[in-house]
Amino acid sequence: MFRRTFQGNAPYLTFTADWQQIPFGHLVPGQTVRINYDPNRLPQERSYYNGSPTWFITVFYQFASNGAVQSQQLDMPAGVAPARYANDPVEASFMTAAIDIPNDAEELIVWFMNTGQSGLQYWDSDYGANYIFRFTSIDIQGEEANVTSDPQTPYSGFNVSMTALPEVENVSVSFKVTNNPPDNPFESTVDLSAGELTNGRRAWSAAGILVPYQARIRFSFNYTVNGRTFVDDNDGTGFWAPKPLPTHDPQKFTAAVKAAQ
Repeated sequence: MFRRTFQGNAPYLTFTADWQQIPFGHLVPGQTVRINYDPNRLPQERSYYNGSPTWFITVFYQFASNGAVQSQQLDMPAGVAPARYANDPVEASFMTAAIDIPNDAEELIVWFMNTGQSGLQYWDSDYGANYIFRFTSIDIQGEEANVTSDPQTPYSGFNVSMTALPEVENVSVSFKVTNNPPDNPFESTVDLSAGELTNGRRAWSAAGILVPYQARIRFSFNYTVNGRTFVDDNDGTGFWAPKPLPTHDPQKFTAAVKAAQ
């Protein structure tokens, strides 16, 4: 099992002007998540009255697809947002909100509305699908990986396994060999096979994925729930397979490779 780097980090969701939605930290039920929202995502309504802004942006949110809709107005801690010259998040003056996630939350669903004195409404809702954030450290647990290397072959076998909640429909592992030369990169995405459902969680695994000999591997998981894809990449740092260990049983290694083909 691999230590998640974000277990001690407060959760943030950042919405940038170049239309990225970036989760960070330990997003789980029972936590308070901070929303950082670049108002340049919704620049249409900028009404003023007597020199004071009369426009605002509201965040709407649910904790299940059929849950009650709640909302709150985003704050601008620094006052009125200054003029922007680029969409680089470094230049952004984010509007913020804090959402308390209840202990029984299934997921976090958010979307935004910009309005003001004109009465017009402008929406940021992923074209009506809304932005859904899963609790990845609950969806996926028990990650294990290793690289089995046989000195008698030019290849190694990458093996990976984990468990997931029953609502997870499929899982794949995306990996990159980090000790290959830059002019010969080696990376791929492989679907995991579903196993038994035990104690409310389903096993997923792949064995004997062919990789270069003594490969050092950085990987992440992609998985789907209700047809939507989510990424578990350990807060962008990825997971690492332990340093490869040689095996002195070439028949076992060859069998594992053939089984994966």
